[in-house]
Amino acid sequence: MPVPNPKDQLINDLLANRITEAGLTSLRQMVNELDLAHIIQKIYDLNGNQVRKIAALDQMLGKIDAIKNSQRNSWFTKQISADFRDKTKNNKIILAEGDSWFNYPVILSDVLDRINMEPDMLIYSLANGGDWLLNMLGARKYVEQLSVIHPDVFLISAGGNDLVGRSRLAAMVIPESSSRELAHNEWATNLIKKATLHPIIPLDQKRFDRGVSYISKDFFALLMFFHLQYYFLINGILTAGTGDPKNGKFPDLKIITQGYDYAIPSHELKWGWNPLRWYRPFIRSFLGHGSWLKTPLQIRSITDQGIQADIVYAMIFLFNEMMIHTGDVFCQLTGPRVFHVDSRGAMGTDGWADELHPLPGNFARIGQTFIDCIQRPASSEHGQVFVVNELYPLSVKP
Repeated sequence: MPVPNPKDQLINDLLANRITEAGLTSLRQMVNELDLAHIIQKIYDLNGNQVRKIAALDQMLGKIDAIKNSQRNSWFTKQISADFRDKTKNNKIILAEGDSWFNYPVILSDVLDRINMEPDMLIYSLANGGDWLLNMLGARKYVEQLSVIHPDVFLISAGGNDLVGRSRLAAMVIPESSSRELAHNEWATNLIKKATLHPIIPLDQKRFDRGVSYISKDFFALLMFFHLQYYFLINGILTAGTGDPKNGKFPDLKIITQGYDYAIPSHELKWGWNPLRWYRPFIRSFLGHGSWLKTPLQIRSITDQGIQADIVYAMIFLFNEMMIHTGDVFCQLTGPRVFHVDSRGAMGTDGWADELHPLPGNFARIGQTFIDCIQRPASSEHGQVFVVNELYPLSVKP
């Protein structure tokens, strides 16, 4: 039997959730687009055509997304034509790539809507609700627009749909609380150790331990895959063909990521008499509420609401720590270039429009945090991490 080459062996170790931290560090220097495509096919147990099919944007949703992007980008062109980019001003040009946290249905606001209200900030949007990070990397639309508009800031929101789209969450859990996969993952274990020793968001150890005991090896493989994807994306932007992230094509570009909040699995439509939230039951009826989190967990016989919430808690905690770690890798090389907006705990228990999306008032708080991150060189408490709840506490229900 032929011996796998070093890269193939590391990929096999990642898929088995047995790769060392040093091995993952080595692998991220080796992988290319073909390797990333191979890894996701193995995680999802699908061939390339099947993966592209399930990751494809819903046609109706794509048309709705296009309305918002058309409006935003027409405004962008109009403002550029009016000399928005006057060098005597401190205006910021922003390129945004992402999912529904950046492009939510027309009747509701999202993160970019709040940022676009700033008179000195102008956004060109590539964001599509329902889009996968896999698609963003494959289409590379952001690469073209980076070269065309030379933005001051690049915003990225991605990964949620790769995890929960088409009931994929069911493949990331096991029915009983017997998983020990975290203990087999040196890299993820060290993420949690660092989060405990130097907390940005306090870890609820009891909730985390209960949730992670249901998480399968495939989730950890996907989490490491996200790290590889984001490393590939950010490294490509910072090096821009030069091979040197310190001396790339966009030396002053600031990159800002985000990592979602602890979504709550639910089928509730929230009918009621609050006129300010008239839209919530309609949004939940027509946009897949319950199908992203609740139903996939029920498919795996996980029916206890508390356990369901704790599973998502553990996943979102790890996802954010992965994003912060990925940014730190580059900041150690280039200085403060990659930042993170941390929304963990920002929505509370009733701050959601549906299973995955905050109410408009909470989107506004997140957007305001992005604005602070764009304007400031660092946060006062956490360096390159800006925490929504610390800057804009949820004192009243939005």
